[in-house]
Amino acid sequence: MLAIRGNPLIGLYIRVNENAAVLGVRDNNAENLLREELDVDVVVTTIAGSELVGAMGAANSRGLVVSNHATTKEIEKLSKLFDVYVIETNMTCLGNIVCVNDRGAIVHPDAEDKLVDEISKALDVSVAKGTIGGIKTVGMAAVVTNKGGLLNPNANEWETKKVEEMLGIEVGLGTVNFGHDMVGAGLVANTKGYIAGRDTTGYELGVIEEALNCVG
Repeated sequence: MLAIRGNPLIGLYIRVNENAAVLGVRDNNAENLLREELDVDVVVTTIAGSELVGAMGAANSRGLVVSNHATTKEIEKLSKLFDVYVIETNMTCLGNIVCVNDRGAIVHPDAEDKLVDEISKALDVSVAKGTIGGIKTVGMAAVVTNKGGLLNPNANEWETKKVEEMLGIEVGLGTVNFGHDMVGAGLVANTKGYIAGRDTTGYELGVIEEALNCVG
């Protein structure tokens, strides 16, 4: 359980994969939790000048994709832990619009085909356009790993099936932070564990653990 600067929407400040995490603010508690719970190395930097690195970058085990608004200095820092791929796009918040693991991805339904192709090539996954719970910012409407996923509670059967087929996982529906339905904003995870926002209830934690097939 974690809050960053008093904010339980920790997914906005963190982006993780199996081996590494980028944290948008200097926070010793968050750094320690990431290392202990997710077993990752941590780099602290902004992306495109924003502390909201969870919204700005999307990642799987093969790399981290960011927009061309990321600075050279930021890319140098990120490259210590990630293979970084810079994509020229007006959709600068790639973490918001991409829901990805090592097998596949769902992206914002209005994403240009060129962007879809570049994401697919960079992260080496099959990509489909779609929504989750009727929400276009799929990266914040879900949290997925290679073992499972938690989707926005309003996700319908068709959306759920699409995520499961594209990403090769079984998923569950739930909330974080006492009923917050944008689960990607309040939860970070990999196959080794998860960290939920501070306001997440015991019931929600049970749903999260079952959906992600892991313990926090």
